[in-house]
This record gives sequence, C-alpha cells and structure tokens, in this order.
Amino acid sequence: MKLSTTTGFYRHRPGGIEVPMTDCIRKLHAIGYEDIDLNFCLTKKDTQEKGKCKELEPDNWHDWVLEMKELLAGLNMTASQAHAPFYNVLDKDYPDREHTEKIVRRSIMAAGELGVKAIVIHAGFHLYDNNFRKCLEDNMEYYKPHLELAARYGLSVAVENMFDRTDPSRKCRRDRFAARTEEIIEIVDRLSEQYDNVGICWDFGHANMMGWNQPQALEMMGKRLIATHVQDNYADSDHHLLPCHGTIEWEPIMKTLKKIDYKGVFAYETHKAAERVPEPVIDALLTYSLQLGKYLISLYDAAK
Repeated sequence: MKLSTTTGFYRHRPGGIEVPMTDCIRKLHAIGYEDIDLNFCLTKKDTQEKGKCKELEPDNWHDWVLEMKELLAGLNMTASQAHAPFYNVLDKDYPDREHTEKIVRRSIMAAGELGVKAIVIHAGFHLYDNNFRKCLEDNMEYYKPHLELAARYGLSVAVENMFDRTDPSRKCRRDRFAARTEEIIEIVDRLSEQYDNVGICWDFGHANMMGWNQPQALEMMGKRLIATHVQDNYADSDHHLLPCHGTIEWEPIMKTLKKIDYKGVFAYETHKAAERVPEPVIDALLTYSLQLGKYLISLYDAAK
C-alpha cells in the first residue's frame, strides 16, 4: 500500500494565500511524497468562490491538464485519487447547480487524463425526509451519467461515507444519506449491477464522528473499498487532522486494511492540519507527516 496526500495539504497558507495546485505538488514532491490526491474542491473559503476549482474554471482548462501531466511526469509522481467538487446533489434549488456540474464533469475528465484510478463524488440527501428508498434511487440516478463518463476516461467513481449534522436552528441531529456503512454498501452494490467502475471511499474521520467500529466496517465493505480519506478528529467535528492527533485507534485499522487486501492508496485528507502553520516551519510539519504515514504503512506491511 502506497502513501498519498491531498494537494490541499499546502493549498491554503496563513494570510489568505491560496497556492496553485502545481506549486502544491512541487512542494509535496520536495518533501518526499510520490503520490497525490488531486483535490478539485478546496479553494478560498467564506467567499463566493467557495467550492470552485479555479484550475478548471477557465475555458482553456485543458491546457492546465496538459501542464499537470507534464509536471507529474517530470517529477516521476503519480496521482491515484481525486476529489470532485461537492454540494448537496439532491437539492434541486441549489443556486449554481448547472455550473458546478460542469466542473464536476471536467474534474472527471481531468482525473482520467492524469492517470487517476478513483475519483470521489459525494452523494446527496433530502433534508428531513425519512424515505430512504427515494434517497437511494435519486442518488443512483445522479451517479449513473458520471459513472458512464468516468468509464470513458478509464477511472472509477468512489462513493464516500458521510456523517450526520446538527441543525442549530432546530437543535436536533439531521440524518444524511451515506453516513451509515450499510447505505454506501447498498448503493454501490446496486450500481455495480450495471457498472464495474464503482466502489467506496472510506473517510476515517467521518466514521469517527459517527462512532463506528472501523475495523468491522472495513470488513463489511471488503473489496468494495477502492479509496481512502485518512484524517483524524476528536469525534465532535470534521477536523481533518493528521493520524494519531485525534481519538482514532489506527493500529487495528491498518491490520484490517491488510486483512481485506485493500489495493488502493492510503491518502491523507489533512488540509486543516497545515493551513495555519507558518511558512518557516511548514516543511517540518510536512516531513513529519511523511514519516508518520510511513510508520502507519509499516503496520500494514507487518500485519498477517
């Protein structure tokens, strides 16, 4: 199993600076990373640009893809995973839906051309609707054209496990589709009846917020697991911290990944761990993250 990291790990710097993805890759390569997860959804927060990928916005976006392809080849790096822009895909009133979907499609095409094996696309939910079957069927219909496009570009689509949210206005928990292991297994199994390029992305931090027994969940998913989002938290918020910096027990997870013969990458999604770290010491943090990841993978390698 190979260590990978999101390009978002160096994307946001103190002072509101947003680093181009190409420069993020150069930085991560200099630290020693050999594989990356192309994050097409992390841009400036708390602005009208939130959720947009600036590299894929211009009409000449494909020129950037060719530049990226040349950069990765020159650095002898691979890109095994990617993450499409996300929003509640079942919200028919989402204000920028048509444009966002255009960028989702571009992210699939870009990922395919850059050799990505699996791109993560979030499922949606119907707010305060208890009809699970309707939510399942509507999400399946949403995924189908994206699976067909991904197949043409030679990559798979990974459905990510989510987590329930709290509604502050009503002081209650709000269910979200795909927060439960059985839900992502069912949608992937149903879609697999028609498509052979669909699987699961397991976000360990999301699972921690739900309180799941993660080794058990990994065994339930088995060969359906094709991608990971490796992050830690204290179970109360989606912190996106480095492993061992929250409450997740990683050793049994690594052993279970080996037990189920997981074939994908161990991909950090730890952007929040770095975005406030000053530039004079960022290399120290990134180097530590590499060492920590290699240690965790050694647990996988040593497991029987």
